[in-house]
Amino acid sequence: MTKKINDDLIKQLNPQAIVLLQEYNIAFKHKMWASVMILSLTIIDNILNDIDNLDFVNGLDINHFKSSKDFHWLRIRRNQILHFEKPIEGFFGNKDSDKTLKLDAVRADKTLKECFYILFRK
Repeated sequence: MTKKINDDLIKQLNPQAIVLLQEYNIAFKHKMWASVMILSLTIIDNILNDIDNLDFVNGLDINHFKSSKDFHWLRIRRNQILHFEKPIEGFFGNKDSDKTLKLDAVRADKTLKECFYILFRK
């Protein structure tokens, strides 16, 4: 990740999300770009579906984040990776594929951080 998510935010996650975040960090470090995109949305979905978060997350913040352009892009991109319908950019095996996947992974990282800061800000 380009910037770490601070420990105060991590403490608000459930154990499953913490394990997923650890795996996410390993994937990012080892340039596993498709895994970064898949795990980032998985972590976000975990946060959004954790009933315990409702005690301290503002519903308006949830709606704001869920309506963001980056959140919708990430869901579409993740689904393109997981549910093959046709060849997609970044998976053509050419010299630009890795660059495309890296740029998308950086955008997924930004979206994950946006989720943390919008939902868990104090």
